[in-house]
Amino acid sequence: MELTFEAGGWWSYLLVFLAAATPVVEVLVVVPAGILAGMPPVPTAVVATAGNLSTVVLVAFTGDRILGWWGRRRPARNDASPSRRSQRARDLARRWGVPGLAFLAPLTTGTHIATVAALATGSDTRRVLRWMAAGLVFWSVVAAAATVTGLDLFT
Repeated sequence: MELTFEAGGWWSYLLVFLAAATPVVEVLVVVPAGILAGMPPVPTAVVATAGNLSTVVLVAFTGDRILGWWGRRRPARNDASPSRRSQRARDLARRWGVPGLAFLAPLTTGTHIATVAALATGSDTRRVLRWMAAGLVFWSVVAAAATVTGLDLFT
């Protein structure tokens, strides 16, 4: 069996899903990459959003356990300072609330860290998921539209 890459084939959609599900990679990278590889914009954005959201859901539903485990792993110390990204996520959550955090996350901290930060503020898991999904859909549409518009400018 020979695996070849065909833009728009099932294999390319699987790669987009897996890339978007990777915690460090955001839809702002995956959607344009898929479109530039020749995949259709709408299905690419939908699959990338589903991939990113799938791991956000895992993080959200295990968030309390993760936060509890992390708290037990790193006992409170006076000299312990949070990482720069996690501190930024907490500051955004305090300043803008869950909706602001969800819409700023792909640009600042990443959706996975933002999800944990939102849960750490005591927000309801379902509320966090609704806003994270809305933010991911918004940025997927923006990334797809910007990529298509940018490609149209050069043709």
